[in-house]
Amino acid sequence: MKIHRWLLITALIVAMSILVSTNYILASASPNLGGYVCELGSKVAEGIYWTPIILLNSPYAGYASAMQGLTYTATYTFSSGPVTLTSQASSSLSITINANNGAAVGLFRLDEWAIYNTKMVPVVAGYEPCTQPYVAQDLGPVLVENAPYLKIIPILPPGTTSDENEPNQVYSTVTFPNGTTEGFYSINFNNGFSSVISTLNTCNAVQSTTMTVSQTSTTLLTASVSISINGYSSGGSVTIQTTTTNAWSYTFPPGYIYYISYAGGQGPAYAFKTQTCSG
Repeated sequence: MKIHRWLLITALIVAMSILVSTNYILASASPNLGGYVCELGSKVAEGIYWTPIILLNSPYAGYASAMQGLTYTATYTFSSGPVTLTSQASSSLSITINANNGAAVGLFRLDEWAIYNTKMVPVVAGYEPCTQPYVAQDLGPVLVENAPYLKIIPILPPGTTSDENEPNQVYSTVTFPNGTTEGFYSINFNNGFSSVISTLNTCNAVQSTTMTVSQTSTTLLTASVSISINGYSSGGSVTIQTTTTNAWSYTFPPGYIYYISYAGGQGPAYAFKTQTCSG
């Protein structure tokens, strides 16, 4: 009987010890047991790229223009779950930018970009996962002679009848004050033809037709963008805005059928596909 009582007491002591140890472990670990959230990690790559501030398509045989005397701002956003990095590139336009006869052009600034990794971190509660492994950010302009370097770069040549296969990247050179010339690629952008939103028939017109972008908004274009540096890639978006409405205009001459799309599928700027009138 005494042996049984001793065994019972021993078993209770062991059980209590296990319970206390378990509670201590759980209490120590509880801040990390509730969930995970995505957070910004470290910088993994840097590079210099042409960065779009204006992207402008023109209709075949017609022309497009971006009004001078305005400030244009491109806001870049790269997100992964709850992590969001934003940056801006802007310019006050002292000249009117024109694109003619199906050409597409862009105003680009030479900027330094960085890519950061993202990581899952344990938290008390909740679950907000990373949606892409890397995010990007524009670190600002590369200064040439103590000023940001801006350049109008062709995207499509004159005579282009369709923006369906518009390039999503450009390459252009810079000649530095020391006389050296170096070439740079742009980040990737989507400014091409997507799907038809309207058709303009000027076959029987006697004069040109003019359309403007953003009659009630200062937003000119929202488009997808991406960047890849040393094998690290991230996708995001750009929103191009200015300080007034009706800043971009398009002129369509008689004699054609124009299929009009939102540039990059989102607009409100336009991309075009053109067909000549039969007969």
